[in-house]
Amino acid sequence: MNTPLPRAFRRFHRADGGAVAIIVGLTALPLMLAAGIAADYAIQQSVKTRLDAAADVAALAAIKSAEATIATLSQTVPDPKPAAISAGAAQAAKSFAAQAGKYGPMLTASPTIAVSISGQTVSANVSYGASVPANFGKIAGVRTLQVAGSSAAQLVMAKFLDFYLLLDVSGSMGLPSTVAGENALALVNPDDLVNYPSGCRFACHFPGSQGYAVARANNIQLRIDAVGGAVAQLMKTAQATETLPNQFRVGVYPFITHANAFVDLTADLSGDAQSVSSAINYNPATGSTDFGRLLDVGNDQVFARSYNPHYVANPNVPADVTPMGAGGTHIDSIFTEINAKIVSVGDGSGAMAARPFVFFVSDGMQDSQSYVTATGAWPGVTAYPTPFGQTVSIRAMNPALCSVLKNRGVTVAVIQVPYPVFPNPKTFANSQEFKANDAAPNLDAAMQGCASSLDFYAKADTPQQITDAMQKIFAQAVQSARLTQ
Repeated sequence: MNTPLPRAFRRFHRADGGAVAIIVGLTALPLMLAAGIAADYAIQQSVKTRLDAAADVAALAAIKSAEATIATLSQTVPDPKPAAISAGAAQAAKSFAAQAGKYGPMLTASPTIAVSISGQTVSANVSYGASVPANFGKIAGVRTLQVAGSSAAQLVMAKFLDFYLLLDVSGSMGLPSTVAGENALALVNPDDLVNYPSGCRFACHFPGSQGYAVARANNIQLRIDAVGGAVAQLMKTAQATETLPNQFRVGVYPFITHANAFVDLTADLSGDAQSVSSAINYNPATGSTDFGRLLDVGNDQVFARSYNPHYVANPNVPADVTPMGAGGTHIDSIFTEINAKIVSVGDGSGAMAARPFVFFVSDGMQDSQSYVTATGAWPGVTAYPTPFGQTVSIRAMNPALCSVLKNRGVTVAVIQVPYPVFPNPKTFANSQEFKANDAAPNLDAAMQGCASSLDFYAKADTPQQITDAMQKIFAQAVQSARLTQ
């Protein structure tokens, strides 16, 4: 029987096109399935990329929020770390949700956020898991695709630092800051021509002396002004370096017989009338400063703050009860006095736990004599040669004096401004020039011995060297924040 169906089958069997159709039909389904699974995988990777980015953002947000909380609360709260950890975790959760966007509902649970603070290091770890619906994978029995990821961030917080600038304003700082300045002053200085017929190199500020006024009139910068100018530059650097509000505080404490507050410890570094820079009032055109007026004026009843019209006392720093004094350079008393002003020694972790540094700027020449304004007497002077059993009145400082600070954990930074050697010493004023020349070879070792380490010691003669030394030691003290992932 010749029915239509068998005839059709025979035609299909004999045709080559029939074989191709079978092959195409059998391979089309796996190809479509593979393409669908590839599409699912691409979606899975897109979701993971977005959620990984969310974890990165959350970890960074956590450490920055914790740091900001510590910076704010540390002004008033002794231990702000618990609050900082909570704030960091909360901000991380918000940041993750915002960054995850439409993929947030795919999370299998809230992201795991861990924030910790150890010393100055803030760490955050964020991890997540998510389930991505499969579209084509369902054909193969795969309904969801799992993704997971994590991110970690770490930040070393900037430290809160207090800088106590212990600055020599005794008569030796009245030497011009350069050799050219010394020569220029000697040509016009009318002081003591009997002992110095070729001209005195020191700009004496005592009553009856004209050297200081002559130096000012001729724009001859003195060492005391060079130090003041370096402080002014340091304030600009400190302000530019701050990464946290009120991170650095500075106090300026000049000394002759006693350490006195010219600017009490303050976070106001520059910009207004009460700031450190304004009190220094450095004039780059002339090289002069208002700080230079503190050069020993021969009045043992004067307080340093009387030369700062905008002085504001810091109630947290013990007030001066003794005037700055006059005559000599009494390094033997200043370290115990500045130590009394450092009420606490912290690790820098917060404003209430600031780490203290003392910048000691001097030639290091101890001069035990002093001047009594009321009588004109000079107690403390020894003869020359000094009799056996007496301590010579002019000598290199005793570096052990600095131990009162170092033993408390205060870092002592020393900038040594070299004492001038007198090529032709005279017997004037109980042979003080002979005494100074005898002591000069011992100054380097004494000043280095005072510093906490050689990293915190510099010898600087010229104005630029003094500025560079202050900048270098400041940079040594400051640890910048760093962020790693």
